[in-house]
Amino acid sequence: MAKRVKNVNFPWSIKGVSTEARDFAKTAASKNGLTMGDWLTKVIRDDMHEAKRNGEVDNKQVAGSDGDKTSPAVPHLNNDSVIKKLGETEERVLEAIKPLSKILMQLSLRLEALESRQEADS
Repeated sequence: MAKRVKNVNFPWSIKGVSTEARDFAKTAASKNGLTMGDWLTKVIRDDMHEAKRNGEVDNKQVAGSDGDKTSPAVPHLNNDSVIKKLGETEERVLEAIKPLSKILMQLSLRLEALESRQEADS
């Protein structure tokens, strides 16, 4: 569970973010003349506004909107939009790993060939 801190200006980091994602974020922030924090805030806000426009967010159910000023508002998505987003994410992941699958197959074939040669030499 996230730690609650009253001072909103505290240093923080996000664990588990890949090097590629960090590099992309740095590049995108730099291209837009923004700091990483400002760029990330803009991306999150833009995504939330898009979700509201698409009816994916129930405006009545927003975490942090009950007067709790220590946590930012986080939209709650309805089930249909969550299922849709999961499907879209799955498609992107499957598309992204296609080259990896091909590379692994090539490596597997090379390894089998090396093992066959080694067995023949023995």
